[in-house]
Amino acid sequence: MDAYSVDNYRFVTVVVLLLLLPLLTQTVIADDNEYPYDEDGWLTRIAGPERFSLGDEFGCQGMPDIDPFENPDSVASCRSYLTERVEASRWGASPITFGLQDGTSDSTLNQNIGDALVTSGFQVSIGPSIGDERIQAIEFDAGSLEKNVASIEAIEASMDDGTPVVLRWIAELGDLNVRKDPDVLAWIEDQPFWFTTAGEYHTSKTPASITPNGSNSIILNQPSVNVGEWSTPGTSVVSLVNSTEPGLQVESVRWMNGTDIPLLDEMDRHLRVGWRVVSGEVYVSIAPGDKVEIQFSSSIDEVEIEVSDFNGLTPMIVIGEHVTDLFEWSSGFQDSSIRFTWLVEPRPVAQMDIILPVIALVVGVLTVFQMRRLINRDNPNQFTYRSLFEQE
Repeated sequence: MDAYSVDNYRFVTVVVLLLLLPLLTQTVIADDNEYPYDEDGWLTRIAGPERFSLGDEFGCQGMPDIDPFENPDSVASCRSYLTERVEASRWGASPITFGLQDGTSDSTLNQNIGDALVTSGFQVSIGPSIGDERIQAIEFDAGSLEKNVASIEAIEASMDDGTPVVLRWIAELGDLNVRKDPDVLAWIEDQPFWFTTAGEYHTSKTPASITPNGSNSIILNQPSVNVGEWSTPGTSVVSLVNSTEPGLQVESVRWMNGTDIPLLDEMDRHLRVGWRVVSGEVYVSIAPGDKVEIQFSSSIDEVEIEVSDFNGLTPMIVIGEHVTDLFEWSSGFQDSSIRFTWLVEPRPVAQMDIILPVIALVVGVLTVFQMRRLINRDNPNQFTYRSLFEQE
């Protein structure tokens, strides 16, 4: 083979490899070779750390194109996918929220999925209840944030039933991008909501206890949690029992070492340690294992304590469903007070149409040989493909 033919051969080889590059470099990852998926790099870069620092929660939606009711083993696979990339919440690393979009009336399937959820450490399901007392079901009751779908009236109706206001958000439907409703979002920002997440809401509902400490003081004790469990502050409300008095008059709320704990106001809408008096009742939020002394201005009669919502506000939970691209789902909410529960689902494996690379390959090869013919015809003795790569 002469030098001219070698140059042609090398050049054609380079062109063919370039045309095949998309097929050769397509990234497909599989979990135990059972659930193939593509990677969402935003979980670990920029979007994931940013949303985590704001107080969002990361939960699971399942594996792509897999029905968890039919394949309960996929629950553990989704958990592994998530925990290898991001912590679930500022309160705990392990995910506890799982999205079950479609329910079933089959009691056996419900039992199987319930067992799978509990085994993987999940405590909250989003969607219709599966009738399992081990799992708290949180259902959508206030619509969506989608433009032309979001409804202030639906949100207001949900605020009146004493349960969290739960909305959904999905950034893509098929090939269509979904836009949020800016007017409804602006209205939400002005309402007295506790912007929380599904797991945060669930784990904050831990009952505390009180112990009398003289005639005008009580000790409030928030129970500890086990190692590995979320360390979410619990909120209690202390009130007088069967009293005609206007309410409790608080002089101070202090740690047991005498240090004052922070005083909250109506603009504190994200869970933190602190206390506030609302309509004569004392709302106190403290971390697991902590104790505080509540000192009243005068002697008090019998008081009672109940689990309550942070700062006496109405909880709002916004669920990001089928999150395959965190950057796309979270774009536009960087300055929002809303905190999201992102139900992460690995991306489905992109199905590349094989006919397109084949056509490109054929066209590329024909183009190369046509170039060869034209160059050889114009200057066969002085110009070779080698000269294309030579420096002048």
